[in-house]
Amino acid sequence: MNSTTALAATTLHDAIMQASDCLNSLYPISNFIACNALKGWEEIPFPEAMRKSATLFGSKGFLELAEYRAMYESGRIAPADLEEAFQKNKALSEIRPNNTPVTLTMAELFDRNSSSQLVEVINKQMMKWCAAYLDGTQAQWKVKNKQEESLYSFWKALAPHDHSMSCHGIKNWSRSVKALAENSQDALAELLDELDVQAENITPYLRRHFAQMPGYASHLKWRQTDNGEANILTDYLAIRLHYEKMLAEKNASRRYKSTDLAQVRLILETATRQTQSIGSDDQPDYSAVWQEAYELNYRNRLLASLNAEAKPTVDNACCQLVFCIDVRSEPIRRRLEEIGPYSTYGFAGFFGMAMRLTELGSALSVDLCPVLLKPNKAVDETSNDRNATKKINWQALKVSALQLKKQLKCNLAGAFGLVELAGLCSALPLMARTFMPVRANKLQQFIESKIAGHVESSLDLSSFSLSDKIALAEGAIRGIGLSHMSKVVVLCGHRSTSANNPFASALDCGACGGNGGSFSARLAAKILNDREVRAGLLSKRIHIPSSTVFIAAEHDTTTDQFTFYDVVTLSDDQENILSRLKEDLVIAGDSLRKARAKSLPASSMKPFNDPLNRACDWAQIAPEWGLAGNAAFIAAPRNLSQESDLDGRVFLHSYDYKQDEQGKVLELIMTAPLVVAQWINMQYYLSTVDNDKFGSGSKVVHNVVGDFGVMQGGQGDLRMGLPLQSLMTAEARVHEPMRLLAVIRAPLTAIDEVLDKHPEVRKLVVNRWIRLVGLDPESATFYEAEDSGKWNKIHYTSQTEGLTDTGNGAGNVGFTIDQTAMPLRRQEYCPRNEA
Repeated sequence: MNSTTALAATTLHDAIMQASDCLNSLYPISNFIACNALKGWEEIPFPEAMRKSATLFGSKGFLELAEYRAMYESGRIAPADLEEAFQKNKALSEIRPNNTPVTLTMAELFDRNSSSQLVEVINKQMMKWCAAYLDGTQAQWKVKNKQEESLYSFWKALAPHDHSMSCHGIKNWSRSVKALAENSQDALAELLDELDVQAENITPYLRRHFAQMPGYASHLKWRQTDNGEANILTDYLAIRLHYEKMLAEKNASRRYKSTDLAQVRLILETATRQTQSIGSDDQPDYSAVWQEAYELNYRNRLLASLNAEAKPTVDNACCQLVFCIDVRSEPIRRRLEEIGPYSTYGFAGFFGMAMRLTELGSALSVDLCPVLLKPNKAVDETSNDRNATKKINWQALKVSALQLKKQLKCNLAGAFGLVELAGLCSALPLMARTFMPVRANKLQQFIESKIAGHVESSLDLSSFSLSDKIALAEGAIRGIGLSHMSKVVVLCGHRSTSANNPFASALDCGACGGNGGSFSARLAAKILNDREVRAGLLSKRIHIPSSTVFIAAEHDTTTDQFTFYDVVTLSDDQENILSRLKEDLVIAGDSLRKARAKSLPASSMKPFNDPLNRACDWAQIAPEWGLAGNAAFIAAPRNLSQESDLDGRVFLHSYDYKQDEQGKVLELIMTAPLVVAQWINMQYYLSTVDNDKFGSGSKVVHNVVGDFGVMQGGQGDLRMGLPLQSLMTAEARVHEPMRLLAVIRAPLTAIDEVLDKHPEVRKLVVNRWIRLVGLDPESATFYEAEDSGKWNKIHYTSQTEGLTDTGNGAGNVGFTIDQTAMPLRRQEYCPRNEA
């Protein structure tokens, strides 16, 4: 008996949490949050994390070498880029594949040395039980009282009645389950001992089990770390290891005539090591160097396009608009600025107003803030409108009708009658939604408006004290950088519109927790229009003129249409400004729709290519590109990038260091929006370089599981990332997988202070998960932060002449850019990655 039997509960818990570092929390699909699947390995350099992932998951961390060579031949990677990449990564250029033997599970050892498929058998059993336990509202045949049980108790009560293991030769299955310990920690400790897992190998052994079904394991990690379901990872591992032990004993008995798993493990490990040594590859891997060169080329072109010498000016625009920093805001901001005298700003789309919202007539609450935050204020949408009751009743009726329809469809007898009775009635709506989606949607909205009527609602802020409101208002004003305010200031959230799309929340506002941004904009506008709040801000040295009004709006990123909310009584000047703004937004939206339509996958039926159709078409698998193409984050005054066409690839956050004497705004930007942007960027990166491991495959074969995730086909692991249709067309890749380039216009000492104060941000820079460039405001010079913690000067002659190598020697980065030949746009030549 080895030392695992006496494992303390705390020791085992620590081992489990350490083993789960290969996972990140996988949020429910209803609130899809883009995040770095390898977040637990941000403590190590990026190339090392990619190699570690390849060993554990069998994943790819970079593009194929043939693709990099093709980009070199096409000019996307220049010789100077490759030379600089080698200089930056001399150690990487000598890296060879890691052929160190890894700890394998007992099931893996059998599978590698025989024709067995034990890992697959275990996975199928775990998928079945996890889906049954985690189901929310989808399943019609529900298990009673499962909410009161742990996953382990749920399984232990029902598994003895499951005879599927008899198909694999397990004859004493029911008795073996009943003999297990009553709690999962004790059971897991006993199973580790029976499987002969030595104490020093427990963490890597459990990590291998997590890696065999990373989708469900990642979702369970979210439930344990973010949703308060203690020990669910322990439950999961105890169940897995019991299946493994039973299958291993059966196969050991059949093949080796022994049930001594310690002896059998020794035989299998010896055979596996011999096989690994024969197939080892000692060739150096240059993928990380090629990737560095690929990213350096974009860095060089982006910096060359920026007006580094631009100074912040007094904002005298007739109207100011504050957009979310989402990359989809940049194209509409640029077009609007070209049309009229407008100033646009970038700020996180929840406007610093974290809240838990309950919509009118809803029994559910949603958190409207980044997942980094937990709201402590509740806001209810209320209405005194006489149509409010009608709307609530209509919503309840629709829910009841859908539930009835679902029950009839799933009822053994009722399903046949439903087809006979409702089939003909459903034919016309079915055809209308299929062939005329826009008209069908408008007709539905018209009918609902006649039944429920239009309802004017407001937000109940009774949970906010006056001091709370003043603090939120101050944070928003300072965070945005509004020093001179126009007569009209529009706070513009955003959302997306799509039909029949499980990933709809992935297209909404990430800063609002995967929800639309209208309520956040409404809350911010209401607080900033409050006279008492404005009076209180005077003590904070913030003056909002009485002639200034804040108006909430929402940008639909699929249709590029705008909706305005809670418009208060306006003066004649404000009415005129708002009227003109609405007209100009229509013009800007039309222009952007036409431009975007050219990049979206085209249908042979031309009407279906219109973005308005895409938003309503329930057969549409690519309503919009979302954040595909994201590559950079800029925190600076708008005039740094105003003359550049950034092609919707850059997160734009407004920041003026002169208004931030204590550096608090910079600290907030680098610890929240920048971190979230890195999550998004890495989600797109990993989903692109290896969609099979980190993405979710094709939408065409997706099935929703229990309202919390998607799988492919009839059974499978939860898919963790983005679908192929969010990343590429049938011919070419749309998203270029590059690590986030962060450009911050601020004194380098101020940036260093934030990095020194926040190790979690510093590690992203030092370990190369983010490429950080500082623009020194006084010298108008770019510097890049190196993994050594030092700043290297990036030399160039002028924006119009491009960037040139000054030849100042080691430590200085130089480059030459032909902007005419290589615009700042997504590259269409990238062949589709069939994997």
